[in-house]
Amino acid sequence: MLAFRFKTVLRSINVSYLLLTLACVFLGFSAVIANHGDVNGYVLIAACIAAFIGHVSICTFHEYSDLKNTWAFKANSKKHHGHPRARDQVNSAFLAGVIALVASLLCGLFLVMQFGLGILPVGIVGLMVLLSYSSIIKKHPIYSLLAPGFGFALLIALATEFVLVGQYTQLVWVIALIPFFLVNNLWLLNNYGEMNKAAIEQNAEDFPMAYGIKISNYVYAVFATLATVLIISYVVIGYLPVLSLISLIPMPLAFYALYGGIKFGQNIAQQPKFLRSNLIATVATPVLLGLTLILD
Repeated sequence: MLAFRFKTVLRSINVSYLLLTLACVFLGFSAVIANHGDVNGYVLIAACIAAFIGHVSICTFHEYSDLKNTWAFKANSKKHHGHPRARDQVNSAFLAGVIALVASLLCGLFLVMQFGLGILPVGIVGLMVLLSYSSIIKKHPIYSLLAPGFGFALLIALATEFVLVGQYTQLVWVIALIPFFLVNNLWLLNNYGEMNKAAIEQNAEDFPMAYGIKISNYVYAVFATLATVLIISYVVIGYLPVLSLISLIPMPLAFYALYGGIKFGQNIAQQPKFLRSNLIATVATPVLLGLTLILD
């Protein structure tokens, strides 16, 4: 039973999104290097730990919400028998989420004490996103579409910069828009496979369920195009170095994933190569962008 609970928690952490968390921390770190030229290695480690704990917290609560509202758990709650493993999964995810939330609050308190109240707005907004995800965000298609990019790309990059240098600069706000669109696309495509009866019974109303695959593909195409155009535009106006154009290298994978979404729709989960391509584009693009800021 203990091993089963561990598997539940490990699955809820979602390693692919953990890579994304680290990529967004790296992007914030890179902006600091570009603007200030030096950082404290110990503080950078603290920023990574804080981001990791926040990642675990939101992923485990997300998993708890999904598991709690599945048909198996509803049946178990009504009949008080059958599906005991479903109840155990729910309890494991909830316990892990509570532990991670407490750790996040303690970590946030430490950061405020160390670096001042300037980090507090990001922390409060992040906590609001976490606590309202299941009750509000998940039930509104537009909120659920934009929340992943807002939480992962913007908040993590901004928090990383403030922890490292004690201020927010325009550069981070500007470049964080690039992974903002890509992260939203990552979530969007991954949810195509959730358009079924089980997802409906979860009382969720995410974007693909509300507007359908065709509109979702249009949105994906717009977001991927905006990320590409932003990189090129920033280079043209001199906001990013010419070297930053190499961050466009993974972008064809995003459009390849779009092709998969168009061709297979809600069955895209049966074609994991498209989902992998989407993940690679989402993680590699901000990493390459960050490298160019460091090397410039």
